[in-house]
Amino acid sequence: MSGMTRDTRGANILLLVFASVSLLLLSLPLTAKVHAVRACLGYLLNPVPYYGSEAVERLAGLPAGAVRLISQDLEFEQLRKESQERALLVGEIESLRHENARLLTALGMKLQAGRIVRWSRVMERDPIHWHRSVMVDSGSEDGVSLNAPVVGIQGTELGVIGRVIEVGARTSKVLLLTDELSAAAGTIQGTEWEGLVQGQGSARMRMDYLPVDAVPQTGVLVHTSPTSATFPPGLLVGTVTQVFTRDPFLAFQSVEVTPAVHLSAIKELMILVPERSAQP
Repeated sequence: MSGMTRDTRGANILLLVFASVSLLLLSLPLTAKVHAVRACLGYLLNPVPYYGSEAVERLAGLPAGAVRLISQDLEFEQLRKESQERALLVGEIESLRHENARLLTALGMKLQAGRIVRWSRVMERDPIHWHRSVMVDSGSEDGVSLNAPVVGIQGTELGVIGRVIEVGARTSKVLLLTDELSAAAGTIQGTEWEGLVQGQGSARMRMDYLPVDAVPQTGVLVHTSPTSATFPPGLLVGTVTQVFTRDPFLAFQSVEVTPAVHLSAIKELMILVPERSAQP
């Protein structure tokens, strides 16, 4: 309360000072100095009349010093506004650049014949089973159907996200590749080794059924296989991050795979829908 009283008292004193100065200036003869002081005070209290074409008229007859001070302040204000406009323009250009890169990446994707891209946004996800599924804002009215493959972009790379398992009129549920019920046939880059990438309910996946004589290395990429029943061939699945010790009782090798797309942070994805279903 005391702070408000102090502020109110200060405002009243300031108002009284301005009123006194105004009365004093009105009572004095209209000399060049008085005219300059009145113009400067008027500009400080209400600078709007000095903007634009009216500035020339109001500055006419003022001493050179007053004209210079007011003109410099007007120029500074104009530069400040132009700087703000440039900042907004730079932000808009950056947003358009990002959008252009995203669309160019999508256009470069080799789609299965008769499929097109349907962009969708993530609406919600299971907070308990974070790596299981997400709900998106596209459904049957947008041409989405069951088992439609879902891909995403990580940087400039397209990567597998999962597949559609439930379809509503305007929403769909996507089962992530990291879920225990998810799997996709994949191949290790630069080889003919093929295996099955399976979700583990965590941020990592497991690739089984690699040939016994295979010698996989960490850091190599895994892509979808041409034998995949759901995904187009050649899509990035992830990177081999660990080679498991081979079990002598199993007739295959296994490796750990980290997803290409950070599935725990996706906000937007692409559903590959049949072209005929996407027609309005």
